[in-house]
Amino acid sequence: MVDLIAAHISPQYRLAVYLQAGTGQRPSEALAFSTECRRSGFVRIRWQVSTMAHRADCRTVFVPLKNRTEGEYRDVPTALFVDQEVDAHLSTWKPVPVIFIGQRGKRRRLEAFFSPRSHGKSTMPTASTYGYHFKKACQPAGLVGPDGKATYTPGSLRHFFASTALAHGVPIHEVSRWLGHRSVNHDRHLRASAAERLGPLSYGPAERDAVDTRHRGGPG
Repeated sequence: MVDLIAAHISPQYRLAVYLQAGTGQRPSEALAFSTECRRSGFVRIRWQVSTMAHRADCRTVFVPLKNRTEGEYRDVPTALFVDQEVDAHLSTWKPVPVIFIGQRGKRRRLEAFFSPRSHGKSTMPTASTYGYHFKKACQPAGLVGPDGKATYTPGSLRHFFASTALAHGVPIHEVSRWLGHRSVNHDRHLRASAAERLGPLSYGPAERDAVDTRHRGGPG
């Protein structure tokens, strides 16, 4: 499922698919991915794209994470394929500097991966934009129901990440922390063995697809 969607979605959004499936990010968080997010062996998630970012007059393009204050972040370990997808993205599109005003009124700058680059667009893509391309990709990928509607949504990729980790013995509180659930005490630090605990996410596409990707339970 993951690789099929990634293969058919507009190329500029391919990395967002793997950021969601490989690190459990929300669509708005994946679209806020920047050079400061990438660390050695993990990603640091600090911002999400504002729902108003599509407006040309939007000054606060990026906002704090859901239910978090500005400055808070979470770290999620990365499997090799995530790092490879980041490198592949960078081989085609270089990060674009985006200047915005934080909620504290401070002028900030991020070297963003998903800044607009084509079709003459000058505004940031939002979760709605990504959702449109995601559903569109499900059609040629054959991931549609009898009614012709897409079987999956971007949220399915977070469920894939969660269910895969849980199925391979990662404690639910640790998965919840990686997903950024408010009910879990905020912990910025990763365990030394965090990457190894992701199990099949460290493997290739064939092994990843062997997991029951239609599971929609677990953390949301």
